[in-house]
Amino acid sequence: MFRPALAAALLLSTLGAKPTVQAYELLNHTGLRVQGEAKVLAGFRHGENINFGLGAVRGFGDLRTTGEESRNDLQLALKPGLTFDYSLANSTIYGGGTGVFSTTTLDGELSGQFARSGDHATNVDSAYVGWRNEWADISYGAREFTVGDGFIIGDGNFNQGHDNGQYWTGAFTAWRNTGVVKLNTSPVRADIFWLRTDNDLGDSRIAGFNLENSAREQFGQFGFLYFEVFDDNGLNGFAGAKVTGVRGHGLHLPAFPDLQFFGEFVAQRGKVERTGAPVDANAWYTELNYQLTDMPWRPKLYYRYAYFSGDKLNTPELEEYRAMFFTIFKRDWDTWYQGEIAGEFFLFNENQVSNMAKVKVFPSPRAAIGFWYYHHELATPQYFGLPTRTTDWTDEINLSFEFFPSDKLYWYVGGAWATPRSAAQEVFGKEDQLVVQTFISYTFR
Repeated sequence: MFRPALAAALLLSTLGAKPTVQAYELLNHTGLRVQGEAKVLAGFRHGENINFGLGAVRGFGDLRTTGEESRNDLQLALKPGLTFDYSLANSTIYGGGTGVFSTTTLDGELSGQFARSGDHATNVDSAYVGWRNEWADISYGAREFTVGDGFIIGDGNFNQGHDNGQYWTGAFTAWRNTGVVKLNTSPVRADIFWLRTDNDLGDSRIAGFNLENSAREQFGQFGFLYFEVFDDNGLNGFAGAKVTGVRGHGLHLPAFPDLQFFGEFVAQRGKVERTGAPVDANAWYTELNYQLTDMPWRPKLYYRYAYFSGDKLNTPELEEYRAMFFTIFKRDWDTWYQGEIAGEFFLFNENQVSNMAKVKVFPSPRAAIGFWYYHHELATPQYFGLPTRTTDWTDEINLSFEFFPSDKLYWYVGGAWATPRSAAQEVFGKEDQLVVQTFISYTFR
């Protein structure tokens, strides 16, 4: 999970602006260029009635409570990086690397699951080399790689505190290792990939390909994805899965460019390597966006329905969709952690049915205000294997203010209020939960 400094650039793109992002040039001589930058990330959160009044828990999957119903969480990270490129006659050799210094302090991550006070990390995030020309790009090493909007292939690092020093700021964004071939042909382009996750995602190995149309301006983008998971540490149960996905991204009619459609369907099949259980799981979403460009503050309206199948108890098949490697902020805060409380504390795009309605306004080209409403249910009456009598989980409201005066600074202030429904009350507490939070990213370049 991560809150990248690219948030400002993405929001400016929504407004039609095209910010330039240029790192500090350290060297430019005889075809060799070296650039550097350093990001500072800071996130503070305050929570009341943690885990719906149950209190903070001792760790992921451990519902024993510490009794703390009110907590403060401060997470800090410094992320310096270098990139280089060397121009040849008709191609370029390139590469780069980033390091991360991160820590969690005060009471620790709010829910108690992912990071404790005092967790810290100093480690390499990305380190890669590559070669590219007009139609091909081949790279190897630890780096970011995303397909579509990150619904299934997005982030190979989960950012738990014991390994990564923090959770919410998402300082680590790279896959642990990759081998990627990008074929930038027309009218169809392709990605052929081998990916390796961090230990929190099972040290899994993934191999597959992605096909999509290269020209998206007229109608948007269509895509097809296939991959297999052929290794993990035996705990996550990913190995053996065969995954197929079809998607539409930013689909629109030329006569109505302000009305856009996003959607994806993913089928997980194969057999769980560890147990031999057949996999029969599905997930899909549909989303409509409409921006009123002629109105003051250019309001943008959103509606999304998302479904992730759950496991049916007492059957030999695994029907529960495994969320695997989804990411965040490819299009906004809600892709793909759906809700600042439900999406980050409880539901992780597994055994989940979510309705989202949202409106964002842009009082200036450098600011945005957002309002979200979610209703979440379980797809089947169980919570990670714990049976529940009903499937009704929660209603949630999120508010946000975002300020991005330049491509260097991004500042977010937000809050979330969630009311537990019957299924959530069976597993956690019965109190409404409140979270207020702020996140700042500044890039020295």
